[in-house]
Amino acid sequence: MAHCDEDLLALLALGERDATAEETSHLAGCGECRDLLEGFRRTVAAARVDPVGAELVAPGGHNWTAIHGALGLASALAADPLAADPPVADPMTADRPAVAPAPLRLSGGRRPAGPPPEDPSPTGSAGRLPRRSPWLLGAAAGILLGAAGAWTAWNVLGQSNPPAAGPPPSTAPAPGTGPAAAVIGEAVLTPLGGHSARGNALVEQLPDGTRQVVVTLPQQQLTGYREVWLGSADLSRMVSLGVLGQGSQAFVVPGGLDLTAYPVLDVSDEPYDGDPAHSADSLARGKLSLRG
Repeated sequence: MAHCDEDLLALLALGERDATAEETSHLAGCGECRDLLEGFRRTVAAARVDPVGAELVAPGGHNWTAIHGALGLASALAADPLAADPPVADPMTADRPAVAPAPLRLSGGRRPAGPPPEDPSPTGSAGRLPRRSPWLLGAAAGILLGAAGAWTAWNVLGQSNPPAAGPPPSTAPAPGTGPAAAVIGEAVLTPLGGHSARGNALVEQLPDGTRQVVVTLPQQQLTGYREVWLGSADLSRMVSLGVLGQGSQAFVVPGGLDLTAYPVLDVSDEPYDGDPAHSADSLARGKLSLRG
C-alpha cells in the first residue's frame, strides 16, 4: 500500500482509533511512516503532561528576542524581563521602532523533490526530513506558545498559582454542565447495517434559546470516523452536526433549522476521503420525538 495518510497517523497517535491489520503491516515494514507516527506520539505525550508539580525551566533569552521582534515592541523593552540582570536600554535608540524579523513559515505534507537542506541534525532512518502534518504542527506550536505565555505571566505578573491548563471551550456545553437545559425531544438510536451499537439522543433547549442535541453512542471499531446528521423523513436532505467522539457529546442545532422537517437523527461511518457528503453507511438511526 502507499504511505499512510498523515491525518490517519495523527489520529492513531491521539488514540482516536486503532490501526487496521493492513495499516499495522505497512507500519511494520515502512520506517518513514513508523518514524512519523512515533514523532506524533511524542508530541501528544508532551501535550498531555500534567503541569501540576512540574519543575518550570526559565526560557532562554532568545525566546523573548523572538517575541519582541514579532510584536514590534519598542527598543526600551528589548531586555529579557526574566533575566537576572537585564542590560540597560540605549537611550539613543530607545524611541526607534523595532524591526520585526521575517515570519517563520511551516510547510506541511511531503517534502518536494530536490536535494535536502544541509542540516547536521538527524533526519530519520532514510536520511530525509520526516513528513509533518500541518494541523498537528499548528497544534504543537500552539501548545508550546501557550506554555511559554503561561510561564511568563506567572513569573512576570506575580500570579500566586500557575494558570490551569485545559482544552478550549466547545461550541456546545458539555452534557450535565452549564445553565439548566429543558429537554424538548428525544430519540432511540437503533443499529443498522450489521452494526451493534445502540444509543440515544436528547434535544435540549438552553435558557438563551439555543438548541443542542446530546448524542450517546458506544464506541466501536471502525475504519473511518463517526459523523452526526439530521435528515428529512425520506433522507433526501441531510444536515451535518459534526464528528462524534467518545462518550456523550453535545451538538448545536443551527438556529433556523426546523426539526419537524428534519426529524431523523443518523450517525454514519465516514471514510477519510475528503468527501463531505454522507457515506451511505449508517451505524445507527432514530426518529426524534419532539415535545410541545
